[in-house]
Order: sequence, then structure tokens, then C-alpha cells
Amino acid sequence: MSEQQDETWAKRAEHWRQAAPKGASNHDAPNQILIKYADIGEGKKCLDLASGAGEPAISIALAVGEAGSVVATDASAEMLEGARERAANMGIKNISFENTVMEDLPFEDNTFDAVTCRFGLMHASDPLTGLKEANRVLKSGGKAAFMVHGPADKNNQWTSMHKCVQSFLEVDDQARFHKHYRFSADGELIAMLQEAGFTNVLDELTVTTITQEIGKIFWEANLMRSLGSRVEGLDEAKMSALNEAIAESLAPFKKNGAYELLSSNRMAYGTV
Repeated sequence: MSEQQDETWAKRAEHWRQAAPKGASNHDAPNQILIKYADIGEGKKCLDLASGAGEPAISIALAVGEAGSVVATDASAEMLEGARERAANMGIKNISFENTVMEDLPFEDNTFDAVTCRFGLMHASDPLTGLKEANRVLKSGGKAAFMVHGPADKNNQWTSMHKCVQSFLEVDDQARFHKHYRFSADGELIAMLQEAGFTNVLDELTVTTITQEIGKIFWEANLMRSLGSRVEGLDEAKMSALNEAIAESLAPFKKNGAYELLSSNRMAYGTV
């Protein structure tokens, strides 16, 4: 991670900590998908990359039980503090924390039974090297599962919100937009996992419809987590105007008295 990236994530960390749950995950479905495809269960020794505020590391710690363990890693020490707080709040003892980039892991070869990563690979400076490192630290027969965002048109809440904020603030934020959807296309993640040495690689796109209440600012946590550094200086009047603009940008998705929004994740998983 470059010095500029490190500073950016240090600033964003507080927004993530504020938006994250204080204990168990309040959006656990993606975690459970990763746990399933990485074949994580009682007694397994696991590594979670780009853990941020603890997803899916906290859920993995619960899944492996006292006989297992998970190392939560992140390139930003500030981001990991949120995960530490959650683990402490829950009294979890089988989790440890390592401030490291995924491209240069400080672990011996053949150490872990499983490696996971939820929405972190897109932010890696060198994703292929990160995948090769994941392969290196896995035991023979170990599994890795990586989750990224699905296509922009199938994540219309975030897509609409980001475009609205960019327009409202009159800033060029396309670089972040493109990074958010890195590896969302068919085949990209499969090809990279295979190049990194994984076998039996499979890819799966999951698209779900989420119903949200009209008149409710349901995007607030997502806004602060993703774009908080952009909007944190807005006064109350401007923030109110931005929320009105976001609501208007979501108007095309009103149906049957509610918003019906698409959310999609792409999963790729393989074996060493």
C-alpha cells in the first residue's frame, strides 16, 4: 500500500468503525457464503485478508470454535481497530490481528486450512501477487474464497448513490467507482485465481432484490462507509440537500410503494 493509500484508509477507518456493528455481523449472509465455499468448520486454522472492521473474520471465529483460529489482516492498522473492538465486545479469544498487505504475508508456507477475503481484493495494489501469497500460505488441499462486487447495473443503490455524490459535489471520483467494480465481469476472477496456481476454480454471481422503505435514509451507513471522507464537511443544510438528491436518484427503482434495489456479489473459489 502506498503512503497516499495508507493515509486515505486511515481517514476512512473511523467512518467504517462507526457504521460497523459492535458485536456479531448485522449483514452475515456474505460471510456465510465465504465460510461455506472455503470449507470452514470446527477446528480449522483460517486467514482472512483485508478484514477491515471484521468481516468475515468475526463470523469465521465463531464458525471454527475454540479448537480453531482465525488471523484477521488488513493493510490499515486503523481499520483493524474496529475488528479488535468487536472481538473484545464479544469475548472472542480465537482471533488474532496482523497489520499487513496481502501481497507480502508474514506467514510460513502451508500454514492455513482456508483463506478468505470479502470485498478487499479490488483494493490491492497487486491483486495477482496477493492471490499467489494466499496460495503459498495454504496447506495442500486448502481452499480460498474471494468475494467482490457484481456489475454496476446489478448494484444500483451504491451505483446511484456514488454518481449522485459525485455530481452533487462536482468532483471527479471515477477512479473510486472503477475500483469498486474491479473484477466484476464474468471470468476475470477465475482467470486470475488460475494464474495464481489454484485448481478447481469456480465462479458464481449472486443477485438479490432488497426492498427499502420510501422516506427512510437507509443509505446513510453505506454513504458514510464508502464516501464519508467526501461528505463529512457538509453542514446540516447541505447534508439534507444531498440526501434529497440521493432519494431522487433512486426514484426509478420505486415499485409497489417501496424501493426495489438490486445487490450483487461475485464469488470465486479454488483449491491448492
